[in-house]
Amino acid sequence: MFIAVAGGGGEGPPQLVDGSQAAKLPAELDSLDDAVMTRTTVVHARDIDQHELKACGVEVAPRVDVVERVGVNASSLTLAGSGSTLQGCDKIPDPFTAVDPDRPWGGIWCGSPKGRLRGDRLNDPRLSLCPNTADDVTAFAWISPQADTKWVVVSDAGKREIYEVAASLPVRVTTTESVDPAGSASFDIEEYAADGSQVRAYTLEAQVAG
Repeated sequence: MFIAVAGGGGEGPPQLVDGSQAAKLPAELDSLDDAVMTRTTVVHARDIDQHELKACGVEVAPRVDVVERVGVNASSLTLAGSGSTLQGCDKIPDPFTAVDPDRPWGGIWCGSPKGRLRGDRLNDPRLSLCPNTADDVTAFAWISPQADTKWVVVSDAGKREIYEVAASLPVRVTTTESVDPAGSASFDIEEYAADGSQVRAYTLEAQVAG
């Protein structure tokens, strides 16, 4: 199932990191400037490339829901593990890990975060900092949206990336600005309800877990 949909204005649709074009903004968010809709797909674990899951260190039942997100600069997987465990896989183009295939995740992934849910909330955003071969760093974090939030919007480098909430799981988002390679990043976030009204706006200050 695809929950997809991008950017307004008179220009052509923006391109996502996998080379596909972002889809049209939902009417409820059409007033957002410089906005791009990321692509969200919900599938079962059995429908994901098993080699990639193994490289990420993920082991789950075949029918577990996997949320795949594709944005402008990066993509990710999010899935519930055993018990209250949350698992993820983070990917960017030309990751530093690809230089040495013996590094973790076989050069396919730049991060493999694991968190723990309390109910539907995550007590740590599980920040990942992913450098590419040019030493540019992309930061990933999970957002636990409010119950009435349908879309999470993250401002990044002059654009707003829109992520649709899916499968009752935290939303894995990215930023390429306000990133400190030493171990922290800031995410400027807005949340919107199904009718397009803003639920809240805030800045998430995330630290790499020790």
